[in-house]
Amino acid sequence: MGDRPDDSVVLFGGSWGRVHDERSFVARAVAAAMSRRNQVVVLVPGPAGPSRPDGAFDLVPVGGGDGTDPTGGAPGWPTPPEARWPDPSPSALVVVDDADLGALALADHFLPGVPTAPIVSWTWTGAEATGGEHRGAALLAVGVGDDPPAVHQIGLHVPVHALAAAQRHVGLGFVDYLLVLGDRGPEAADDETPTPPARWLAARFADRHLVVVENATASVWRSRSLRGTVSVDTRVDLWRLVAHARLTVDLAPGPLIARECVESLRYGVPVVVPAGGAAARLAARGGGLWFEDEAELLGCVEALDDQGLRDTLGRQGQGVADAWYGDPDQFVERVGRALETYVARPRSR
Repeated sequence: MGDRPDDSVVLFGGSWGRVHDERSFVARAVAAAMSRRNQVVVLVPGPAGPSRPDGAFDLVPVGGGDGTDPTGGAPGWPTPPEARWPDPSPSALVVVDDADLGALALADHFLPGVPTAPIVSWTWTGAEATGGEHRGAALLAVGVGDDPPAVHQIGLHVPVHALAAAQRHVGLGFVDYLLVLGDRGPEAADDETPTPPARWLAARFADRHLVVVENATASVWRSRSLRGTVSVDTRVDLWRLVAHARLTVDLAPGPLIARECVESLRYGVPVVVPAGGAAARLAARGGGLWFEDEAELLGCVEALDDQGLRDTLGRQGQGVADAWYGDPDQFVERVGRALETYVARPRSR
């Protein structure tokens, strides 16, 4: 930790408490890496009051909402006049959780002139949304892409377990299935009917096992019929399903790093994803294919019947995923180099 107030980094964790939001996973990882060299103050929405512990951090609520959300989300930020700012000490850098305009408004009001570094996948529309460049912002890119100016490509650490590749899910007696990660949220937990893209896959590839994962349940389809369901109780269960698939179709990849796609590639399993966004950029690095519509989706899956292509994409994608998401020490090092531009390395106590 730093021993001077201006060593500190203020992170606005607008999605910190959202259980199923990839932004929360990313913000926690970035905060952990930053804390290896500097003090990190995590601000969150919620009734103003004393800080509360959450893992390695103490969360400081600054107001806004009532602190509850039935969907597992976080309440919205307060406006600057309604906020209760916890500490007037100066800081060297503000980090915001993606294009969080509520957080940016608070930073402008309470920390004027402090550089701002949004955590982004690659491109960011926050500057346009606020009417121009935002305080000389530098972008902390956790996704993969080109290397334009003012972007620090920091990657992330996305863990997987090697043993998941050695033991398939106990609920399935087969491997080499088409794995589909669905696009419905908890509100559809009681609906066993696949969404249209999954139905098209089940019809087109009726002679194969299709495993559709939604809401902690894997539904097994063959010949357009539901053959059974198994629970996906832990992350290791999901990794086992991913590691033993022939390919992973992610219908709703995460917005920042497409976490499940990264996990698939870390096992050498190629991905098929919607065009645009973090997942398509990852696939374009050599890890898979992308589609614009359902016809292209079917074409991508059919193209990956070619064992040689499947092996090539899996191998290339694994190299990219391991390089940018497989090494926690390298991730911390990249974050440290990004911080050197804005935050002085703290003196030893």
